[in-house]
Amino acid sequence: MFAVLVLGAIFVTAMIVIGVLAAVAGLVGFVISLPFRILGLAFRFVGLLIALPFLLIGGLFTFGLALLPLAPVIGLVWLAWWWFRRPERPRSHASVAS
Repeated sequence: MFAVLVLGAIFVTAMIVIGVLAAVAGLVGFVISLPFRILGLAFRFVGLLIALPFLLIGGLFTFGLALLPLAPVIGLVWLAWWWFRRPERPRSHASVAS
């Protein structure tokens, strides 16, 4: 009975040691891979900066295509604005009574 207790204690101690070693190995692996992760983020950021103008042009083109069905309405609104905002023509002073 005592032997089973000692074997259990040795087993638990071995599991603790193996767990600590695995944690240390994981930490060391993370510390070693950290500069490469940072470099990957830097490359991703540079790629985004290169792609950003193309994304903006594509977005504006898509926005323009989305507004294309509204072109007649926009044209009518502009025409009404132009018609009612025209400057007044100068009037003759002949109609003023003295």
